[in-house]
Amino acid sequence: MRLPRASYDLLMTEDNVTGQAFQLSRMPGALRGRVGETPVSLQLKDQQVKGNIGTSVANLEVKKEGEVVKAKGGFGGRPVTLTLSPQELTVYVNDCTYRLKATEQRKVYEGRRSCDGSLMPPSVVSLPDTFLVASPEEQVSLLLLAL
Repeated sequence: MRLPRASYDLLMTEDNVTGQAFQLSRMPGALRGRVGETPVSLQLKDQQVKGNIGTSVANLEVKKEGEVVKAKGGFGGRPVTLTLSPQELTVYVNDCTYRLKATEQRKVYEGRRSCDGSLMPPSVVSLPDTFLVASPEEQVSLLLLAL
């Protein structure tokens, strides 16, 4: 992930998602651990993500329509929306809208955020194969936690 003011790598294995500020365990139907100093406990099932991010609630509806994953609801106490397709990744999170276009078929997304000035470099999100085979609920949760 390369954002205008930060750049970091996350390693996603069958059991974990780790990085400098990420320490999440992947369990069937759940993500648990820490992002930064914030504890994360999310239940992922039946087109929903529910749980806690610190003291804030996560309550998302997740739908998969063909190759498009959509999510809407609350995440970390804030409203969010997300659309992930082979062509683009559009996310509203933390009062910022990301409009990223795929540069390689569903692997690398690049574009601008609404909360950056025009001189800032673009945001780049690269998705590994491990991410692409995860459930839609897990994909949405990881993207929102990372952004």
